[in-house]
Amino acid sequence: TIASIRGVVKPAFQMAYTEDIIRRNPFEFRLDIIPNNTQKRVALSPKQQEQFLEFTKNDKHFCRYLDEIKILLGTGMRISELCGLTIADLDFDRRRIRVDHQLVRTQDGKRYIEKTKTECGCRYIPMSDEVYESFYNILSNRKKQKKEVMIDGYAGFILLDKNGNPKVAMHVQKVVQRLCEKYNEENIIPLPRITPHVFRHTFCTNMANAGMDLKSLQYLMGHSDIAVTLNVYTHVGLEDAEKELQKMQELENARKEMGISDKDDKPLKQNMFKVI
Repeated sequence: TIASIRGVVKPAFQMAYTEDIIRRNPFEFRLDIIPNNTQKRVALSPKQQEQFLEFTKNDKHFCRYLDEIKILLGTGMRISELCGLTIADLDFDRRRIRVDHQLVRTQDGKRYIEKTKTECGCRYIPMSDEVYESFYNILSNRKKQKKEVMIDGYAGFILLDKNGNPKVAMHVQKVVQRLCEKYNEENIIPLPRITPHVFRHTFCTNMANAGMDLKSLQYLMGHSDIAVTLNVYTHVGLEDAEKELQKMQELENARKEMGISDKDDKPLKQNMFKVI
């Protein structure tokens, strides 16, 4: 690391140089540090999600992409995984999506199939009612192809461009970018920079805030390391913290009313209460 070079390696070689053991210190060079100017991805708040989806739905041009955005928000898939989905990967009876590959395009325009980002990326994702409906809409509006495009043994891709070729990440990224720019032009309060990966972060945050078990969330996200999944909690803000504290207070008050102490073996859980 930079700290090791500055604090350990460079002084050690300087000592060897001073003692005339070596002719020169190979680490005697200027070390410039490039500042990290990358923008941190943020998750959309529930209100921002609602506003963005409503704007997309009512836009005469971009409304055609509404289902793609809903699927990304409702599954947490990587954009290349969504582009790689074929009709055979959808099980409408069991309401689940098989994710075991992704579609990628090189700079010269060649499309090819590769494995998911990690071995844990191979997974099944359940379809919510909204995701189910969005896939149904896409397939209903999908033009019948005289000959399906075959890429590395895969055919029947769900997302097709106007020429009948499978869409790649760049197609969706540009749509989301232009859509976000148009939204910000027409609204006083702008949205943050949105990319397809922001939808993935948003899904993860939504599931975490809903109380999903971390191991289950790790599986759905296709993360090989749970530490990556845990990073989602950096998106939790003051409102989320206030809601959690309120829940804890309500549970504590309920415990007192029912005469349950902290020493009891079976603590009170939220699912023990029926909402009326």
